[in-house]
Amino acid sequence: PPQELWASFRGRRMGGRELPLPHGYRGVLLREGEAPPGDDKDPQERWVMVTGTFDVITDWEADVIPSPTRGLALALQWGPLAHAIHAPVPETDSSEEAEP
Repeated sequence: PPQELWASFRGRRMGGRELPLPHGYRGVLLREGEAPPGDDKDPQERWVMVTGTFDVITDWEADVIPSPTRGLALALQWGPLAHAIHAPVPETDSSEEAEP
């Protein structure tokens, strides 16, 4: 079973659960910075740099351990589902009849 995490935030007890990101996904930490040297002609006004990555995120809830069937845990199931429903459908032989 997943490990329960307990912490306190502004005096309130918080329960947490680590959730792995779906296969093929990676979290990134970004930091806004200056344009790379020698790139003065680029019209971009803002630059960000990747400063770290992660593959596990912690879901927190006040006073209890977050449910594995709600909130962030449920939202993390959407990525693989969206990929599956938007993937190309293989062509089938037109001589096959579809079942009702």
